[in-house]
Amino acid sequence: MNRRRFQRYLVLSAVAAATVSLAGCVVEPPRTQVVYREVKVVQAPPAPLVEVLPPAPYPDSYWIPGHWKWENNRFVWNNGHWEQSRANMVFQHAYWSNDGGQWVFHPGRWVQINNTYNAAPIVINVAPPPPRIEVMPPAPSPDHVWIGGYWRWNNGRHDWINGHWEARRDGYFWAPGHWVRNGNNWAFSGGFWQHY
Repeated sequence: MNRRRFQRYLVLSAVAAATVSLAGCVVEPPRTQVVYREVKVVQAPPAPLVEVLPPAPYPDSYWIPGHWKWENNRFVWNNGHWEQSRANMVFQHAYWSNDGGQWVFHPGRWVQINNTYNAAPIVINVAPPPPRIEVMPPAPSPDHVWIGGYWRWNNGRHDWINGHWEARRDGYFWAPGHWVRNGNNWAFSGGFWQHY
């Protein structure tokens, strides 16, 4: 074997060895943590805007409602959107609370369901229809929460329960009722006030 061929053989061998040794490596992407700076303002937020929910993209769609955010020294509306539902989780909606004359923003986030009502789980093999399009009327006040409509399983069929406004409960958030697909089955989650 001539020298040039031997060098080529060594380089290819090194590349092959590196490929084989790295094939089993798993590199975890860096974990990013979203850090929200606390926002406190003296001005009260406006009442939530009326949102017309677009058609849901799939039966287990989950509506994340819009909210007011503070940007450039003024309130700016952040539109709602559909997301894929998550097993055993609900979205704790973003909201503003009054703390000694200042309004404090609490960003929305996905949280574990903590069903303290010990209700029997509802698991069926009949897919719910996609959530209905709802027109939210104006909120009675900034301290009201929209309880979105959902499909309830009732006597072997899906019945639609209309959405409505309810007064916010101190120390609680509304865990929206929604369906989550699990293989060929559908499980109902939420539909109650959950303690923070």
